[in-house]
Amino acid sequence: MKSWRGVPVLVSVLSGLVVGCGPVPEGEVESGAVESARESEAVVGTVTAEGGLIPNGGWEVCDDVTQRVRDIHPTASSTPDALVEVNGRLVFIADDGQHGRELWVSLGQGRPTSLLKDVNPKGHATPRSLTVMGRWLFFVADDGDSGPELWRTDGTEGGTARVKDVAPGRMGAVPDQLTVVDGTLYFTANDGEHGRELWRTDGTEKGTELVRDFTPGMYSSDLDKLTAWESGLALVRYDPATWNTELWRLDKWGRMSRLFILGYGVFEELEPAGRQLFFTVDAGTGEADLWVTRDTPGTAKWLRHFPGQHPVSLTALEDAVYFVAGGEGDFGVPGDPVHGSELWTSDGTVWGTRMVRDIRFGPESAFAPGYVPQLVVLERTLYFAADDGFFGRELWRSDGTPWGTWLVRDLQPGQAGSDPDALTADTGWLFFSASTSGHGSEVWYSGGWPWDTRPLADIASGAASSDPRSFVRSGWDVFFAATDSAGDRELWSVPFRPTRYCGDRAR
Repeated sequence: MKSWRGVPVLVSVLSGLVVGCGPVPEGEVESGAVESARESEAVVGTVTAEGGLIPNGGWEVCDDVTQRVRDIHPTASSTPDALVEVNGRLVFIADDGQHGRELWVSLGQGRPTSLLKDVNPKGHATPRSLTVMGRWLFFVADDGDSGPELWRTDGTEGGTARVKDVAPGRMGAVPDQLTVVDGTLYFTANDGEHGRELWRTDGTEKGTELVRDFTPGMYSSDLDKLTAWESGLALVRYDPATWNTELWRLDKWGRMSRLFILGYGVFEELEPAGRQLFFTVDAGTGEADLWVTRDTPGTAKWLRHFPGQHPVSLTALEDAVYFVAGGEGDFGVPGDPVHGSELWTSDGTVWGTRMVRDIRFGPESAFAPGYVPQLVVLERTLYFAADDGFFGRELWRSDGTPWGTWLVRDLQPGQAGSDPDALTADTGWLFFSASTSGHGSEVWYSGGWPWDTRPLADIASGAASSDPRSFVRSGWDVFFAATDSAGDRELWSVPFRPTRYCGDRAR
């Protein structure tokens, strides 16, 4: 293990969160120290020769602060996945080679990391769909007797239990599409009597119930795209009787209404932005249209047709939606011959549906064919990776205007680019992986500006890549899954703490 030494960590004027390392006094996490640091005002300081800001005595990334939390599978990779924070604990999926793929829990560096509960002593519980609602983490797992059913945990073994055996027997109800709406968890499940339909739960067995049997009897409704929207739930339903594909809404009083009937075709993406719900549809032509609707029937309106590449990665920023479109479609279907694949936005009007900026000027695309971009919102700003034709694929930001859309920093000089990936926004910072010469794909962070976009850890030595993924903050630490130089993929963490916990080191 090694880390970049002497790299100054910089203050984000927007977030006010400081970064450092060192032990945290017992009880400070629980007493609200993290929240205080997150809410603190920005600190003014002087700029160093290296471009770092030194507020009130300075702060920095310390040597050797990146640690493998635990070698969960000593003889192979435990392959941690789906990292989630709940009640100050990190819960994740891993395989230690003895219990199969199960849930694990960690309290952070130097504190216990252990199997949360062996849900399936006979084999793999294969937990999935980890979803936080209040103080509970819900997930789907197979205990070996009841099949895949809905479970919950508070991060302790005693607080981990099955919510309800919806479909008694070894087949299980196989819950899917877990979606939180105002303290209620919605999901689809097959109880063996009604087919696959819409269910909900408040986290108790008694409060777990069928919401609506769209297709009476044992036939299943093809429900898809469950989406929280305006204290209600939007979903797509395929009607086997009429062959129509329909957009429905369930409001907070439990009333259901059909908002839009597509007829033949598919809904591809749903994304709420304020009071509006944007959606894309392919009516069987291989091309897509962008629509928007309010929460009452008859308010849906068409916004724009997109030949070639379908609009992808719809992402809300305040009352507008952003997406990528214009590239070549499947089977070589031509897209926008003037601009190629670029960043677009819509405010819900035809005139307000426009390209944000032609990042790669001309017919070539800023987003390569087949590449599904990540659009991440951090403090009213959109971040993404794009290629302008000069710097390669690098980290960009946008406030929705052409002049507010620009390259954050050229991490890998030249046209190859650093290929930023796994972008994750948390507490005023952006964590991601990026590949640079001599280091491979490693951990980076950014506050959104050139001077505070820096490498955080080099886990795989030399030009090898650790390929970090699943960044999540829990307590004072940032956790992620990464592969070391020996090819062992395990759980790693980096302290992300205020200056006063860095210790008394020479600056």
